[in-house]
Amino acid sequence: MTALPKVPAGDLRRIYLHWTGGDFTTVYPAYHFCVALGADARPHVVATHDLRANMRDVRVGDEPYAAHTRGRNSYAIGISVCGMRDATPHDFGAFALRDDLLVAMCALAASLARAYAIPGGRDGIMTHAEAALEDDYFGAGDDERWDIARLHPHARPLVPDDAGRVGDELRARIARA
Repeated sequence: MTALPKVPAGDLRRIYLHWTGGDFTTVYPAYHFCVALGADARPHVVATHDLRANMRDVRVGDEPYAAHTRGRNSYAIGISVCGMRDATPHDFGAFALRDDLLVAMCALAASLARAYAIPGGRDGIMTHAEAALEDDYFGAGDDERWDIARLHPHARPLVPDDAGRVGDELRARIARA
């Protein structure tokens, strides 16, 4: 994995974990960081948006910011692992979650949580699926979000408890990183 980024001083209070919904190499500016496969086939952390843009109430003013989690971007960091294009809960497809990318995402989240004194529990680190569950748009439909509610495909229908279980697993990984 590439070196973890240097972080500017400021007020950040939460971290949201995502997947891009693309391939393993394409990064998107809606997040602060994407964890992508590099040309060397290893995980690389790619900074895609300045953290300082979200160190404020983003609902005020018209300055750009990383718009990664609907209604939750103020004082919040968005980290996304690359992958999951055309995925469904029962078939993750050709760009299924890779453990090496998840490990790198968790290491990055741990580093940022330490840098900004962000609590390691759900009040500080949450998947987009958990946020969507709280805000009533959880699911696999067109206007719904389930990233990251499963780490592996399963034939069983997606249920809200999936989001909490995976969020807890990722927070445990982050605590160990």
